[in-house]
Amino acid sequence: AVIFGGRSSEHEVSCVSVVTIAKAVDLEKYNMFLIGITKDGEWKLVEDIAGIEDGSWKQSPVSAIISPDTKGGLIISQDDMMKVQPTDVIFPVLHGMYGEDGTIQGLFEMADIPYVGCGVFASAAAMDKFHTKIIADHINVTQAKFVPVVEDDFDDLDVAMDRVESELNYPVFVKPSSAGSSKGV
Repeated sequence: AVIFGGRSSEHEVSCVSVVTIAKAVDLEKYNMFLIGITKDGEWKLVEDIAGIEDGSWKQSPVSAIISPDTKGGLIISQDDMMKVQPTDVIFPVLHGMYGEDGTIQGLFEMADIPYVGCGVFASAAAMDKFHTKIIADHINVTQAKFVPVVEDDFDDLDVAMDRVESELNYPVFVKPSSAGSSKGV
C-alpha cells in the first residue's frame, strides 16, 4: 500500500511525490494499492496515477483504511460491501503532521504491518526541529546556531527579538518547529 495526501499543510507536495514513486513500482512484481488521504482526513482507494495527477481521486466512492487490529490490514469498503486486503508493506508518502511525525508510523506498528521509513520515535524527534537541535547539540553534532522562540515568548515578542538579535547575526531564518517543505519560513 502506498499512502499519500494527508491533513498537513504539505498535502500538495505529497501528491506530487507519490506520482514519482508510484510510477517507479514494478506492477508485474507488486500489487500496489494507492491510498489517498484528503485534507479533511477521508481515506480513499485511488484507482490509478492519472486520478492523482488530475485530482479526481478525492471523489473516489471507495474508502480504504488501515485497521489497527493485527489481523486486519487494508479495509476496503464501498456502499454495503467491505473486504479486508492483507497488506505486506506500507510505503507512506505523507509529508508533515500525521505523516512524518510518528503518528501514522504508530498506526502501522499497532497493526503489525511493516513500513518504509523511520520508526515512531525517530520520526517524532526529527519532525520537531527544536528537539532535533537539542538532541544534536547534546551529542555534539555541528549545526547552525539557533535561538528557540516558544509560545510563551509570544507574550513579549520584543524581548524574544532582543534575545535572538543578541545571539545571532542577520540574516536569520525563522522556521516553525514542526512544519516542513519550507512552509512558514
